[in-house]
Amino acid sequence: MALSTSDLLKDLTDTDRSNIQNAHEFELSSRVHASVSADPFYSVSSETVTAELGTLLKLEAETDTSLYSLPPNLSLSRFIYQSATPKGRHVPVSGYVLWPYVARPHESGLPVTVWAHGTSGVSDECPPSNRRDLWHHFQVPYLLALHGYVVVATDYAGLGVGADAKGQAIIHEYLTGPAQANDVYYSIPAARAAFPQLSKQFVVIGGSQGGGAAWSFAEKVAAEPLEGYLGTVALHPANRLLDLPRDSALIPYLLILLAPSLKARYPDFDPAEIFTAAGIRNVEILARQKGCTTTLFQLPDINQTLKPNWRDHPVIQEYQACAATSRRPFRGPLLVIQGQEDPIIDAETIRWTVEETAGMFPDQSIEFHMLPGVTHAPLMYAGSQIYMEWIGKRFEGREVEAGLKSFRAQPVRSGRAMQGESNWFIGAQREGWQVA
Repeated sequence: MALSTSDLLKDLTDTDRSNIQNAHEFELSSRVHASVSADPFYSVSSETVTAELGTLLKLEAETDTSLYSLPPNLSLSRFIYQSATPKGRHVPVSGYVLWPYVARPHESGLPVTVWAHGTSGVSDECPPSNRRDLWHHFQVPYLLALHGYVVVATDYAGLGVGADAKGQAIIHEYLTGPAQANDVYYSIPAARAAFPQLSKQFVVIGGSQGGGAAWSFAEKVAAEPLEGYLGTVALHPANRLLDLPRDSALIPYLLILLAPSLKARYPDFDPAEIFTAAGIRNVEILARQKGCTTTLFQLPDINQTLKPNWRDHPVIQEYQACAATSRRPFRGPLLVIQGQEDPIIDAETIRWTVEETAGMFPDQSIEFHMLPGVTHAPLMYAGSQIYMEWIGKRFEGREVEAGLKSFRAQPVRSGRAMQGESNWFIGAQREGWQVA
């Protein structure tokens, strides 16, 4: 008999139990609806089962922005469309469209940026479209909209819409570049069908998990061209699990997030072959809580999660071969930005990955920026001037040269003088006096 969440938590210390519960309560407070199951938007009818890829399945043209924490004068839509897993299974995927107040001038319609988000979790309760701050708020999507771009953003399969038109569960294939690339790719024709005023021209941009998804999109669009493609921006891209340093503190967390999709992809796989008892318990706690990343990082005994030889397991090796991004044919131009002090994505690994990819495909254009003194999430702020100017040039039709151009940022102030990690978050206004 499967243990309940309370059974799983009862053997933890009071501190660990409290940390998990507090983290989960914070996640609930950050959502538009406490559960996607309480919002009929996230379900699809049985008639959509045969819909073609990229088909618009559902549209909420005017989403109630009072439920969100958006900058004033922006507006929001939500939509569901047909995507596919790498194995070809058709799956409905949710997403949102964030609208600027005034669009950046563009001769062929409203200019479109397609946003691929970083890790939000693997449960159907973790879609950015059900977050009050759309998960990445001013880090990227708000900024793009405030600069006059329409932002088309996928939630990714399994996040938001938890079951397909047949009622079968959709498991999020975490850190699987081709899966997320499909979700990005098919969101574009669906958004165009929903809103004909959108320009056919677009730039794809993603960060972390989404940076890997964006890079994988550039690979997909090389094989399956999509009208209007102008280029891709990959911010601190999570390309290959096994390229992370062996001593990376992030690896146990990533494997906990990967566990559901590994089990779904490889039915004979026994998680106990790579996870310790503590690891299995943590996988179960996250799954039962339907927790997202805040809960994830409160799981206990994280350094005791994995067995020593987990990297050598055949399932891990096969996953890497199927899921990885980079060092494959792609269509540029491609902009890659990486923080040198990133504790999650190894900067030197990204540098040599860019150089190796550029050497393999010298007819394509790659621009690489290394930002000293910058860690993971702060890169989205520190690199914003670079990617905003780059995106603007793509819509202006500026030519790019083939080959690799590398740059190292020159900070105005030293690292000691700069704010490090964010020490704030966006919350809902509860009283009139809370907002000036």
